[in-house]
Amino acid sequence: MITRTNSRSFPSMFDIVEKNRTAVTVVLGLVSLGLIVGVGLTGYEAMSDANQPYLAKVGAHTITDRDVAEAIGNQTISDEMKPMVVEQLIRQKLLQERATQLKLAAPDAMVFNAIAQIPAFQVDGKFNQQRYQELLAAQQMTPAIFEQKVRQDIVMRQLMDGTVQTGFVSKASMQQLNQLMAEKREVATTIVSPEPYLSQVTISDAEIKKYFDENQANFKKPEMVKLEYVLLSQADLAAAQTIKDEEVAQYFAEHQQELVKEERRVSHILLTVDKAAKPADRAAIRKQAEAILAEVKAAPARFAELAKQKSQDPGSAVNGGDLGFFARGAMVKAFDQAAFSLKKGEISGIVETEYGFHILQLNEIKSASLADVKPAIVEKLKLQKIQTAFPAQVEKFTELVYQQSDSLKPTADALKLTLKQSDWVTRTGTADSILNNPKLIEAVYSDDVLKAKHNTEAIEIAPGQFISARVLEHKPASTQTLAEVSALISQKLKQEKALALALADGEKKLASLKTGAAVPLTWGETKGFTRIAQQGVSDADLKAIFKADPAKLPAYVGSAVPGRGYAIYKVTAALPAPELSAESQFKMQESLAKMYGQVELNAFIDAIKKETKVKYHLKAPQAQ
Repeated sequence: MITRTNSRSFPSMFDIVEKNRTAVTVVLGLVSLGLIVGVGLTGYEAMSDANQPYLAKVGAHTITDRDVAEAIGNQTISDEMKPMVVEQLIRQKLLQERATQLKLAAPDAMVFNAIAQIPAFQVDGKFNQQRYQELLAAQQMTPAIFEQKVRQDIVMRQLMDGTVQTGFVSKASMQQLNQLMAEKREVATTIVSPEPYLSQVTISDAEIKKYFDENQANFKKPEMVKLEYVLLSQADLAAAQTIKDEEVAQYFAEHQQELVKEERRVSHILLTVDKAAKPADRAAIRKQAEAILAEVKAAPARFAELAKQKSQDPGSAVNGGDLGFFARGAMVKAFDQAAFSLKKGEISGIVETEYGFHILQLNEIKSASLADVKPAIVEKLKLQKIQTAFPAQVEKFTELVYQQSDSLKPTADALKLTLKQSDWVTRTGTADSILNNPKLIEAVYSDDVLKAKHNTEAIEIAPGQFISARVLEHKPASTQTLAEVSALISQKLKQEKALALALADGEKKLASLKTGAAVPLTWGETKGFTRIAQQGVSDADLKAIFKADPAKLPAYVGSAVPGRGYAIYKVTAALPAPELSAESQFKMQESLAKMYGQVELNAFIDAIKKETKVKYHLKAPQAQ
């Protein structure tokens, strides 16, 4: 696998996950490929019920709940989010089918090389078979399954790269975009707010009564209950465990290599070389690098100064070549080997990589001590201790809340849990995240719990968290009386009338300003506005601000701001966009090319989808 940066800036842009995106996303059990789905499926809110054996079918391939679970690392996911994951998996299946049709393949050597480059599978910088198998086992995955996933991912990327990397952006397009994005208007703002007009407003009893009669639905109190509950939490039980220092020391000794990862802080000077450079040109650049090396060797203290002057890595040159701390395996192989062979303060010879010629200086070395990692070890050992005992605790908890169904106290006493009480809980939920669980709310409003006053069954509300509740108090749905809400209605109607006066006066003031009349207003600080959305300013107002004639300033623009009043903007200056620098032009071209490439990829996948039968098993949302 070849390591590459996201721009011409060398290691400052490196990212371990990006370097191994193909295999890392698979081994972590995550949805791979980065096929972005911006929103959920319109018109659907939940997946199919148990009567449907799959969530979607792409050609002959099905997507099941198990596929969704694997795609998100076996984490909890809401029904609202499931359609997004399913849609992403559908896109993957579509690419897999097209890759199969085109007979694209990844040789065994390519697959094994990709896997061997993943730092998670390495010990001392080298692939370790035992660690590989242990990590996969922890993900409930065999090597054969994982290798097949990596193979599929590589093949799909071959298919994708041909599309995503085709985006081309002309210089004229970049100049036009720069003009649109970077052009500025200097703007001062004032808000004609409703508060000063409140004293001019009166509300009669008849108006209050009329509003109450016309809006009865707004004054209904929902059905609600107060609960008593007990929570069995694996995390809480783990926190109560005691871990001895000897246990920590033993764990540290057995896992030191994975716990204490050495990191090095390196500075470098880079002279870049084009991949297509002729041997003579490459040799000339190397000679320049050797001359710089001689200067550095003669005066090591000038390394940062020379890096600022001569390094062609824009990401680090401004910092004297400093790349910060990184672990073994984070850089390309030759660079990595050189960095981890130096002694503190030592300067390397010429190091050649695909980016050019480097000179390295090792500034610092750091690694974690037992004291640094002790808190994490303690937490891990606590969790390990409780993991074996927790299933038995869950079984006992389940039996007690069922057998002693008229009270939760026996359960709390037997398992040394705390009895807790809730605030009001409606059928739509509560602010308490522990109790805001659809299964729990459905249970507490069942006849057995609400009317018979029994405990709910043991309900798993999150991994490692089980709860049981009973109803302490119940209030049926009701409607508030006019007397209860009269003051609120009066305040609301006053605000509405004051806002109407503010809007009318704001429009009047704006009209006067446009005629050149002097209007006493308090303007806020003048700020630079661009066409990119400004907080609190509508798109329509932005368009109007930029339509103002630069030759006739100041210019005035205004509009109603929902709930706030009437905003008036005074445009005092128009500032053209600065010229694009070479570096900015490169970055913009790269970003736009990727964006256009993604658009092409989406169009490509949509085209495949039209040729392939895709069937959804989704449940339509209930009517509101």
